[in-house]
Amino acid sequence: MRRLTDDQRARVEKLAREAGTTCEGCGSAQLRCGEEARRTHDRGLMVYLWCANDVHPRGAYQYFTLPAGEVIGT
Repeated sequence: MRRLTDDQRARVEKLAREAGTTCEGCGSAQLRCGEEARRTHDRGLMVYLWCANDVHPRGAYQYFTLPAGEVIGT
């Protein structure tokens, strides 16, 4: 598991928006990146995205996988 910097989290959020990723519960595109990333079996990165929309009293989380070789900074 790897902790992400604020800049890396912002890059992941941008990649998710560019990929058209939206909240599975409400459809919002305003998703926030979690603080940690995990390597996938094919050497990509997997992160949690969460929706801060008020319609989710406990928050809504989903996975987002970055392809192998995608650079999000150091």
